[in-house]
Amino acid sequence: MSYVSRISRKIGDKTNPLLAKGRREKLVRTDFSIFSNNCWAGSVYRRYGLPYSSPTAGLYFFASDYVKFASRLRYYTSVPLEFIDARESQYADQLREKGELGKPVARLDDIEVVFLHYPSPEEAAEKWARRCKRINWDNVFIKFSQMNCCTEGDLRAFDAIPFRNKLCFTASLRPELACAVHFPGYNERGGVLNDTDYYSRYIDLEEWLNGEPERYLIG
Repeated sequence: MSYVSRISRKIGDKTNPLLAKGRREKLVRTDFSIFSNNCWAGSVYRRYGLPYSSPTAGLYFFASDYVKFASRLRYYTSVPLEFIDARESQYADQLREKGELGKPVARLDDIEVVFLHYPSPEEAAEKWARRCKRINWDNVFIKFSQMNCCTEGDLRAFDAIPFRNKLCFTASLRPELACAVHFPGYNERGGVLNDTDYYSRYIDLEEWLNGEPERYLIG
């Protein structure tokens, strides 16, 4: 994370509690469940001072696993977490490059979750289970980003998920992808490296969350 991003995040942590009430008043509903491929969902809940009504906070998925997860949310949130040594992960090489072999990693059937901001498997499992119980399947939003080994096939597969209330942050303009939201500045970087600090520049979050609720019926 860059120095500017660290400062921005610290400012957000300080101001969110002060501004959250006013932001909440702009929302028509506050019972939404946001699923994200990384910590983004948690940053949105903190922005509005809301409880986490989704298990996808403080963690991330590699792209192909997340597309599977988003395609079968009900299934994957119902199967037990199986924690493994990160060195046994199918992404061990990538985790080693990131310096994350000490992070809790769990399997959900055929996919993996990296619990980046959790000190132990026990805490990760407890919060995952607690937040899964809060999911409101009648008002779901799904967010993806072009990161963590994301391929062209992953982008197209996510776009093809038969669910309206979804979006994908992309490093370049992708008009052929119905859910794409361009994050300028990342075109030469091969992916969106940081989507949690400046997303409000590129999407109207209240407009998205205040849209017609969508029930998640697939998977």
